[in-house]
Amino acid sequence: MPNDFPNSDDLKNLERVFGKLAGPFTPSGDEQKLRDTVKFKLTDDVSFEVDQKIVSLVEACWKSGVFVLQSDAWSNSGTVRLHFPSTTFADQFLTNILSDGELYWSSGQKSSVLSNWTPLEMFVQITPEDWHWEMNFEFMFGNLENPDLIKSALAYLKTTPQKIADEMTNEPSVIVRFPYEFSHAITERLRSKESNRPQPEGKIWEVLPDLSCFDPSYFF
Repeated sequence: MPNDFPNSDDLKNLERVFGKLAGPFTPSGDEQKLRDTVKFKLTDDVSFEVDQKIVSLVEACWKSGVFVLQSDAWSNSGTVRLHFPSTTFADQFLTNILSDGELYWSSGQKSSVLSNWTPLEMFVQITPEDWHWEMNFEFMFGNLENPDLIKSALAYLKTTPQKIADEMTNEPSVIVRFPYEFSHAITERLRSKESNRPQPEGKIWEVLPDLSCFDPSYFF
């Protein structure tokens, strides 16, 4: 992972390729301004504003060992955005939702796909490979403000800044966007991992953008 941060010109080059807070599920500027937030209290020492449409999802992330930062939902444009402070936490998120096998969303619709059978309920397989993933080299764990809040949040996750110092210094943050309709199924899978959390398996590197087209000196 990088020891030196890319300069501003390199970041602009990255953003032209991978985008910055943009993607196929991005709501309009007006829609982003209209979101409603509530105060979410994780512990006495850890509380923050959360989009009210995904409070349950954000809570399930934290309780299953996943640190999430700015997270939003715009149901009218079919978007959820989650921001993880490092690739390690993004990997924990993916491992949590995939470790029990395939995950499906019920469309609530039925179709007569079999001519001589009763209508069947239609399901869609949830495939994170199809979501919009990006790395953010400007918004990194080690650069976050309010160190006391970070320390308290990590204590909730049973770790410390010292234990994950390398992660905080060298890993970029990760942003993912996926269809809003998948939120409930993902939340339920995360809840099932609150007391039986699997170890991260490196799945995140199967979905993140390929940086091989860039000069390695940008990152190492």
